[in-house]
Amino acid sequence: MRIAILASGVLPVLDGVTVSVDARVRRLVARSDEVLLLAPAAADGARPAGLSPAVTFAGLPSAPFGAAASDRNVVPEAGGEIDRALAAFRPDLIHVDEPERLALGLRRLPAHAFARRHRVPLVAFFHTNFADYLGGGGSRYGLYAPLRAAFWRAVARLYNRYDATLVPSAATLARLQRVGLANGLAGRFNGTDTQDFRPDLRRPGYWRARWGRPDLDGRAVMLIAGRLTADKGWADWRRVLPALAERLGDALAVVVAGDGALRGEVEQLVAALPCGFLAGPVPRAEIGVLLANSDLYATLSRFENASLAVYEALASGVPVLALEAGGLPGQVRNSVNGLLFRPGDVPGFVAGTARLVEDAAARSVLRAGALAERPLLDWDRAFAAWIDALSAVDP
Repeated sequence: MRIAILASGVLPVLDGVTVSVDARVRRLVARSDEVLLLAPAAADGARPAGLSPAVTFAGLPSAPFGAAASDRNVVPEAGGEIDRALAAFRPDLIHVDEPERLALGLRRLPAHAFARRHRVPLVAFFHTNFADYLGGGGSRYGLYAPLRAAFWRAVARLYNRYDATLVPSAATLARLQRVGLANGLAGRFNGTDTQDFRPDLRRPGYWRARWGRPDLDGRAVMLIAGRLTADKGWADWRRVLPALAERLGDALAVVVAGDGALRGEVEQLVAALPCGFLAGPVPRAEIGVLLANSDLYATLSRFENASLAVYEALASGVPVLALEAGGLPGQVRNSVNGLLFRPGDVPGFVAGTARLVEDAAARSVLRAGALAERPLLDWDRAFAAWIDALSAVDP
């Protein structure tokens, strides 16, 4: 198969799109498929490090985008580059990740005209609940509800112009269908590399040896990992972290891994905890070890579709604490592999976390539930589901 993948980003930018694109491209190359990867070019224009030489790469004209320093999006001039690269490659199928974000930069629907002109199957992949970001999750979030509803309807219309829309969350697909999506297909199209995320990476004395923090060894460690940006729930963490400190004192070590626009504020929050540690940005190659040496993984994001970080935690045997929001209830089974809480329920989150910190047996039950899912989480299985979905698409 000759497949063109038009993505909103590539590694080393680290997010759900870039990690999933990398996982799929590596497996396509291993199958001897021919791959054209089109994505916003880095500021220096360099080819992504580690990308297989077998992949044809087209770095597209781009500009800074979003809160992350290295994040970029295409600009209108990229439209011609896309058409030329597709014409030279002559794909059998075109797969577009986050077409709404790309359309914002291009000011037209990504790859649509080329696909229709050449009768090439055109598949979109829905990654991000961008509409839910409107209002920022703060105290005035409810005031933006009409605008979010209109945005969701516009997104559904955009995706309907593709031959199929792949959605990695059944709950998100149902939501899209309620606002008019007619071509959606849900499946577990995302996964994790279970060789990189596994429980046997846990090591005695890890926190002392790697981070110079022997005080974390022997304590229950709750890991918060990801971009330090508003969409990751930091408005809620401002209330939750002090409440956890009051309830548990130094019995709970809170470790935050990541970087972003809110780093200064997060530093202050973590510094005020009885046992807190801001690790900063952690190389992707080390995240598996970091997870394996944690006891809980927590996210207060209300906007997740299908979180790769949650899959990574579960594959590492780490119970997940999350909100009943977005696609997370499809990943976290309450009292089986983690705990779910209503958004805004600070007392409930604190009580649930305290129970797990104080009761190692309760943690062990959830850990066993997480490990039972490992065979379902591997990227090879997710890739096979993605290939099957692509094979069923006609232009």
